[in-house]
Amino acid sequence: MSKKEKSKESNREGLSRRRFLGGALASLAGAGLYGQDKVFGTASSLGSNGPSNDGELKIKEFRTLGRTGFKVSDIGLGSGETTDPALLEAVLDAGINYIDTAENYVRGQVESTIGSVLKKRNRKSIFISTKLGLGRKVTKESIIKRANKCLERLQTDYIDCLMIHMPSTVEALKTEEFHSAVAELKTEGKVRFCGLSNHGSQWQEVPETMEKVCLAAAEDGRFDVALFVYNFMQRDMGEKILKAYKEKNIGTTLMKTNPAATYNRMKAGIDKMKEEGKKIPDFYNKLMDRLKARVDQAEAFKKEQGLTSFDQLRDAAIKFVLSHPGVHSACPTIGNYSQLEAYVALSGKKLEPKEAKMLSAYKSTYGQFYCRHACGECESRCPRGVPVNTIMRYNHYFEAQGREKTAMVKYAALQANKADNCLNCSGNCERACPYGVPIQGLLALAHQTLSLA
Repeated sequence: MSKKEKSKESNREGLSRRRFLGGALASLAGAGLYGQDKVFGTASSLGSNGPSNDGELKIKEFRTLGRTGFKVSDIGLGSGETTDPALLEAVLDAGINYIDTAENYVRGQVESTIGSVLKKRNRKSIFISTKLGLGRKVTKESIIKRANKCLERLQTDYIDCLMIHMPSTVEALKTEEFHSAVAELKTEGKVRFCGLSNHGSQWQEVPETMEKVCLAAAEDGRFDVALFVYNFMQRDMGEKILKAYKEKNIGTTLMKTNPAATYNRMKAGIDKMKEEGKKIPDFYNKLMDRLKARVDQAEAFKKEQGLTSFDQLRDAAIKFVLSHPGVHSACPTIGNYSQLEAYVALSGKKLEPKEAKMLSAYKSTYGQFYCRHACGECESRCPRGVPVNTIMRYNHYFEAQGREKTAMVKYAALQANKADNCLNCSGNCERACPYGVPIQGLLALAHQTLSLA
């Protein structure tokens, strides 16, 4: 065994021996609650308990994934850019048995990594969802061919759930070529269930909200599982979807469950512009004045609650979602062992009254600076066609998930007007925002971050 292999094996075995140390998240520097948002878990009192803890890091609660009948861990894995087999082994050792992936994650390498680990495991004990983007020239044959490639990379005979990746319109949701392919794959035993993922409008389509698309999926009747956005600040759409899916017995999994305002990040961006002698638009200064006022108001609350690190806010955000009885699993993008420890340690936990108070205060203080994931309400008012939802999602990858390279590559490839168009605009998006978010300034800062402007 090579030195590198021994190191990975040592890391994997360490998960069952001890809780991982280190990996502390950013503290509350100044007034900013800067977070590394990973999608966090969900559960309720329903469902059976998982393996006993016995001092080890283990999932403690499992829930039935809707009509699939499969009992999934309340915290699943959003595989994102996970290409380390040792980390994936540790994820499975901890009891996580729901894996969300996609054909295009690191150009298929993530599926290949999952396959290399999966072949050593009891296949029937793990639920795998993978996703296919439809594109503009989709055929039944192309879907079947791509699904078979997923099977090859995953080194398995079947995919538990084959999802449409981010259909941003109801029309795309109903693409018959996809559904015909899924029907044939089901007949052959290569696919068990059909699903969709959605986090709002995409730049290449006429904007339709996550709510509209996901509710249409419930009425369609052919979808068994869905992945969508729900968190303590983005509740309206998510709760309508959860209610509809409970009635239809559709499996529900979540992403982007922990929103965080980033005062320090915003201030740093503006300070950089000042240092470089660039002209600061008025809307930047207005944004900072609004945020500074809120930050000052938050100081007393932080002292009262003893709020000293992002961990406390993260844990409360996770527990908020864990406490919802309509959610079955959620998929954090786990990139290291410290993150794995943090998520799994909260499996089965419920939100406490003190934590609920903290989230409520955080929302009232910082909520106006959070561009709601999957919202897109302002996009139709933009005269330049700036894809607000998509750009802010890429910025979230950069700032909250630590996926800087991915975010910048996606932004550079964006075939639409980028957020530099916002610098000389009258701010129609802000006037259209139902939450009063200073989105023009946030978009301009996102452009600076994602383009290294």
